[in-house]
Amino acid sequence: MFSIVLPIHILVSACLVIVTLLQRGKGGGLSGVFGGGGSQSVFGGRGATPVLAKATVVFAVLFMLTSLSLTLISASRRAPRSAVEGEMQRGPFAPAEEGLVPLEPIQEEPESTGE
Repeated sequence: MFSIVLPIHILVSACLVIVTLLQRGKGGGLSGVFGGGGSQSVFGGRGATPVLAKATVVFAVLFMLTSLSLTLISASRRAPRSAVEGEMQRGPFAPAEEGLVPLEPIQEEPESTGE
């Protein structure tokens, strides 16, 4: 499922960026660079703005849905973060044998130099 949603998410992200950059801002934006001026003759003077605005909303909603889906999928298939967590999830630990005393570190005294 993750391998299906991830390419869709990447495609939606790219489309959202493109549609956002094509919109005409106060300064004209990138729509004039890629032939956006010619699109005014096709859509009319104000015809392209509502189409691009609606496309932006659609891609934004799809982006949020795919992001949420990827988060839920990742959370459901979460692997242990460390070896300790992996061992803790395996099961109960073996009980310690009675009569064993934990080792204490040996502190060596420094040798005297004969002074």
